[in-house]
Formats: sequence, structure tokens, C-alpha cells
Amino acid sequence: MLSIGLDFYQGMLAFIYLFVSYTLVYAVGCQKKHDVAKVTALFVWHTLFSVVYCYYTFTGGGDAVQYYLHSLASHKIELYPGSPFVKAFTTISSKGLDANYLNATLQYNAVGTMGLVLLYLSIKKYLIELPNYWLFILFIPSMSFWSSGLGKDAISFFAVCLFLYALVASKRAVILLPLSFFLVFMVRPHIAAMMLISYVIYFIIQARVHVTFKLIILPVIAVALFFSINFVQSYVGIEDASIDSVSSYIDRRQGLNQGGGSSLDIASMSYPMQMFTYVFRPLPFDVHNIVSLVTSLENTVLLFLFVYILLKIKFKLKTLLQGKHLWLFTYAFLTCTILALTTPNLGIATRQKWMFMPILIYLLIFAFYQNKMNNRARAV
Repeated sequence: MLSIGLDFYQGMLAFIYLFVSYTLVYAVGCQKKHDVAKVTALFVWHTLFSVVYCYYTFTGGGDAVQYYLHSLASHKIELYPGSPFVKAFTTISSKGLDANYLNATLQYNAVGTMGLVLLYLSIKKYLIELPNYWLFILFIPSMSFWSSGLGKDAISFFAVCLFLYALVASKRAVILLPLSFFLVFMVRPHIAAMMLISYVIYFIIQARVHVTFKLIILPVIAVALFFSINFVQSYVGIEDASIDSVSSYIDRRQGLNQGGGSSLDIASMSYPMQMFTYVFRPLPFDVHNIVSLVTSLENTVLLFLFVYILLKIKFKLKTLLQGKHLWLFTYAFLTCTILALTTPNLGIATRQKWMFMPILIYLLIFAFYQNKMNNRARAV
């Protein structure tokens, strides 16, 4: 039964979810005293969007509602990538704790909030050197909205932020990187493949290990990549790995989801325009309802921010291609390319772009910070 009402049991369960969620994000995010207010604000902000998301899907329907209902009806748990994994994860609350739809959503809110806190920790040392208003980049509405609901997006957002945090701010990368890869693989296997491919590129070009070790480990990576690509090929429905088959798949995807006011004919666009459209549209001239209006205002701010930073650093992106940043940049670029080529619906793009946007935001803030430090050093 679909319900968001709070009787005594559901009210207590909601309190426990919120208490445990806050305790976890406090333990992870509050490394110093000045972190408390910021982490608390992120928790409250994200949780408010989770409640809004819950009501929005409860009244309007959507994948989240179907995941919840299927988790109630399911008689077995399937730990298989994609929707079965989401249903299995939802079962923990829906059947294990007899949680209603609101409390099941709060379970995913905990995951998404942790992702947002990990993003904060990844950019914190750069924000300290920048004006306070830069912190507001963590309060982008759609980032919290889409990562706060029941579904794949909360898990994939957390996994990508964990991937970023493991590479740039954690000493436990050996543990956290495999975990982030596993979680992405379990909800979106094709994005996990992008992680693996980007690592291969980074490993060959930048990894600071002896050539002999590279020659030894490359066959192992190649085997893992081969099996991953074969699984993804089967998962997304590509008949074979030939150029013609991939091209046909892209053509089919470009023709899907073209109903409604948020759809575009991306097949007629150039590759740069497809990339721009995926990341920064809808813009104000694309508005057709209140949701697209809010999203367009947000995208306008993001576009201004990106252009401002690129102009400030004079398009000097060399620092983004050095060390582990090459891995991050390659992942973001490949993921954006794949999604931009296959997503003609701006509504879907607005939701799924948060599988790489946290990394793009980090890279641009890092480049801006580096430029500021270099200018300061030259001025001394």
C-alpha cells in the first residue's frame, strides 16, 4: 500500500531515519568545528528536498513509486544490476522495517546527503581560500532534488561523490574506490564502464609506476575491461561491439523520449552542441512549465559560473590533465559524451547529468583556486 502518513510507528521510524542519517553525516563531515554549521545546513537542505520529492512523486507518480510497490510485491531479492538492485535495496525499509513510502524515501535521502557531504569534503580546502558565497554551489536545487529520492539517482550520485572523495581527499582510496565502482555498477553498469575505461587511460598515461609493472598489470585490466564491456553491451542491448552496431544504438536512443515539451532533435545537432545542450539546457528560452523555469534559472547560473572561471583562468586547463585529475577529467568527459549522444530529453538530462557534474564542479573550482594561488605567488 502506498502511503506517506505518519502514525506513531511511522513517525518514530522517520525520527530514527533522520537521527541516524544526521549522525552519520556529522561523523563523516564534521572534521573540524567550523564544519558543523555547514554540514547541518546541507543535511536540512537535502532532507527538505527529499520530502518535496516524496510528495511530488506520490501525487504525480514515477519510477520511485513503482520501485517501492515492486519491493512490496517481490518475494525474492535479486542482487542484479539496474532496477532489481534498487528494488532489493528498497526492500530493506519497505518490507524489513514495514516503512511507508515517505520513510523508504528517507532511506535514499541518507545516501544522497552523504554524497553531498563527500562533495563538500572534496572541495573544502579550496573553498577556504575563496569568498564565502562559493559555498552556495553545494546548494544547487536539482542536485539535491534528484539525489534525495527513491531510485537509482541517489545511489549513483553518492557513488560518484565517493569516487571523487576517494581520489582527492581520502587516505582510504584502496577501499573506497572499489566500493564506488561496485555501487555505480549495480545501478548503471554503463557508467561503471566509463570509470574503468577512464582509469585505463589514466594508468597508461599518468600513473607513476614502473613501465614493467604497467606491462604486467595491463593484461589484467584488459581482461576486466573485456568482461565489463561485454556485460554492458548485453545490458543496454547492443548486438555486437562493431562501429555499425554502436552507431545504430545511438540512432535509436536519439529517437526515444521525444514526446513532450522537454524533448529535442539532438540527431541534427553537432557534437559540441549536443554536449552543451546536455549540460546547460534547458535555458530560459526552453521554458514550458514551472519545473523547466526553475531548472533554466539554475542552468543559467551554472553556465555563468563555468564561463567566469574559464575566463579567469584564461582557458589554461593543464592542471586538469595532471595526476589523478586526468582520471577525473577523462571520466567526466566520456560520461558526458555517452549521455549527450543518447539523451534527447532535457528532463532526463537534468536528472542524469549529476553522475558527472560533481566532478566537473570540483575540477573547475580546483582550476580557479590554482589560478588564484599562482597570481598571489607572483604578486609577492
